[in-house]
Amino acid sequence: MSDKPNNTSTSDEIDLGQLFKMIANGFNRIGIAFLRVFLYLKKNALILIGLIALGIIISFILSSFVNKKLKTEAIVRPNFDSTDYVYDVINEIQSNIYSQDTAFFQKIGLSVQDLQGFRMEIQPIEDPEETKEEAEQELRYLELLQDFKEESFVVDIVRSELTKKSIIAHRITFTYIDAGKGNLIAEKLLDYINYNSYYDRVKNTSRENAQLRITKNTLLISQIDNLIDNYTKTLLRDGSDKAQGSVYMENESALNIASLLTLKNRFLKEIEEKKSELTEQTEILSVINMGKTQVFKKPFFNNTFFLIPMVLVVLFFIISFILFLNKKAKELQL
Repeated sequence: MSDKPNNTSTSDEIDLGQLFKMIANGFNRIGIAFLRVFLYLKKNALILIGLIALGIIISFILSSFVNKKLKTEAIVRPNFDSTDYVYDVINEIQSNIYSQDTAFFQKIGLSVQDLQGFRMEIQPIEDPEETKEEAEQELRYLELLQDFKEESFVVDIVRSELTKKSIIAHRITFTYIDAGKGNLIAEKLLDYINYNSYYDRVKNTSRENAQLRITKNTLLISQIDNLIDNYTKTLLRDGSDKAQGSVYMENESALNIASLLTLKNRFLKEIEEKKSELTEQTEILSVINMGKTQVFKKPFFNNTFFLIPMVLVVLFFIISFILFLNKKAKELQL
């Protein structure tokens, strides 16, 4: 009975010793593998350096034969819910550039030869996040509109707010070779995008509606001013001295002066926004900024000075690995 604890302790010590021995062997194998890799790189260092140098030379020669890419960036804003249309037209133009559709570009006033190396891409520009204060103001305003939800102008205001939130600015990048013609081609393509009979009718209707909303809001502001003015006069005048035709509120709390003033300020703001729309939304695609010609810089990992040397080095490793496998296969045959 007394020997059993000793045997258990001895067994545990043997198991721990084997575990530590296995861990040490694992570290030794990792160290040996690292040394073999180091020796392999040391043995082939001159070859690897030569391949990298060869790749850089090839990249330099290729870059001297290839014309330098230039680009122009335009920040635009699609109007009248035309974002899908703009994307489709740009895809159509790019497809016709690839297919060299002579008839298509003749209608625009361009030649296929001028479009050699030309490319255009579009991507959205994310809006900055709305501040907490702005979100709370919008929420309070929408809650206030619930008291007037039966009025037709409320629907127009909500529609206007939703439209404003849905408009996102985009960046169109034009890449080309000819610095003298690149900007001219980009401007003609933007003119082509802005020419659409359907959206021309939408644009005219939108401008008429904006002008009508300005007129209606001006009338509503005048009515609010009259209500507040008559209500103020009623409070300052005795009941027996009321002037003929004045407005009398039997329940003073029925007229919420604060709400009326808030609505008036909102109407004023909407008039300002509609006037801005009439100024800004003159085209299907409003050009916020048309950039100048600049050199097109590729990302580092897409640069030939990186890609070609890397490809050569990877090919060398693949060939070396295949030769190693072939050598081991011959050893097994023997």
